[in-house]
Amino acid sequence: MRILLYYLCGVFAAAQLGKLAALSPPIARELHLGLAAMAALTSLLEVCGAALGGMAGHRLPRLGLRRSLSAAVLALAAGAAGAAFAQDVAMLALARFVESLGYLAIVVAAPVLIARAAEGRRQAAAMALWSTFVPVGMALGAWAYANAASWAGWRQAQALSVAGGVLLWLALRAAPADVATADAHGHAPPGPTGARLWALVAAFGAYAIAEVGLLALLPSLLTQGGMPLGAAGSWTAAAALANVPASAIGAWLLRRHGAPSRAIAGGMALSLGLSGALFMATLRDGGAAPMQAALAVAINAASGVFPSLVFALLPLAAGTPGRLALASGRLTQFGASGALLGPPLMGAVVERWGWSAAGGLALALSALAIPLALFAWRGLGQASRAKAPEPPSSFRSPSRLRSGTSSRFHAD
Repeated sequence: MRILLYYLCGVFAAAQLGKLAALSPPIARELHLGLAAMAALTSLLEVCGAALGGMAGHRLPRLGLRRSLSAAVLALAAGAAGAAFAQDVAMLALARFVESLGYLAIVVAAPVLIARAAEGRRQAAAMALWSTFVPVGMALGAWAYANAASWAGWRQAQALSVAGGVLLWLALRAAPADVATADAHGHAPPGPTGARLWALVAAFGAYAIAEVGLLALLPSLLTQGGMPLGAAGSWTAAAALANVPASAIGAWLLRRHGAPSRAIAGGMALSLGLSGALFMATLRDGGAAPMQAALAVAINAASGVFPSLVFALLPLAAGTPGRLALASGRLTQFGASGALLGPPLMGAVVERWGWSAAGGLALALSALAIPLALFAWRGLGQASRAKAPEPPSSFRSPSRLRSGTSSRFHAD
C-alpha cells in the first residue's frame, strides 16, 4: 500500500502538467496570452526541478523523505488555490512556482521511497510502475480539468488540485512509517556516479523535451483543427495513457532478460526511433485533427518502453542504495529541464516556422537520445556482468548485482 500511495503522489504531481495544458485555451482567452506564453507557464512546473534537482537529491534525505512528500502535496494545493485567484500572468507564474517546489520534492523523494519499499525482483517492476506517473498524471489532469473547466470554468477547476493535495496529505499522515535500517542514517554522503548515469539522464532529458512538448501543445493543435476543447482534452489523456502499456513491456524485458541483454538496448532504440518518426506525421501543418490525435496516441504507445527502462535501470546506475537519492535528483534535473524547455521551445518553433518544423525538431531529439541511451546501457551491462554471477532474469537490487550476495535493497 505504501508503494501505491507514493505512486499516487507522483500521479497527482504530474496531473498539474496536464491541468495547465488542458486549461490553456480558456486562460489564454481571458488573460490575452499567446501560445508560447501559455506553454512557458505550463512548463514552469519543472523550473525548480531543472535548477535544483541535484541539490534536492542531497538535501531531501536529510530532511526526511516522507516529511518532504507531505509538504510537497500541500504546496501543490496552495499553488492551485493561488492560481484560481490570479488576475494576470505574474500571479499565475508565482502560483506555478509554488507548485514547482512541490513537484520537485515529489519526483525526487517518491521513487526513492518506492525503491526502498520494494525488494529483490519486485524492485524493477515497482520502478517501471513509477515510470508511468507522468503519462497517467497528465492524462488524468488533461481529462479532469478540461471537463471541469467546460462545466464550471478554469478558476473553479483548480479546486480539484486543492482537494487532491489535502487528501494525499491526510493519507501520508495516516500511513504506517517506513521501516528503517542501518542504511537509513549515518552513511557517508553519496559520491559521483559516473558517466553511465550522466548518459542515461541526458537521454531522458532529450526524450522529455519532445514528449512533454507534444502533450502540452496537443490540445492547442487539435482545437486549431476544429476539435472541441473537451474532445481535445480527452485525446490528450488517451495519448498520455498510451505510454502505460508500453511501460509494462519494458518491465517484462528487464525481468526476462536483465540489464546486460541486447534486448534492453534494442527496446530503447526501437522505442525512441519509432516514436521519433511518428512525430513527423503528427506535428505537421494542414493535418486533419482526428488523424493527428490518433497518431499522437501511437507516439506514446511506441515511446513508453524507454522511460520504463530508464527508471528501472536507475538503481543500477546509482551503484549503491545510498546513492539512489542523488541519482533520482539528477534524473529529475534532466527530465525537468527537458519538460521545462519542451513546451516553450516547441511553441516558439510552431509560431515562427509552423507545426511541421516542430515535428522535425522532435525527430532530431529522439535520434540524439538513442546513442546516449546505448552508451549508458553498455556501461551498466558490463558492470553487472562483471559483478553479478547469477542469471540476469532476477534483476535484483544494485547491491546484489555488484556483490553477488543475497542482500536486498531495504528502506534507508
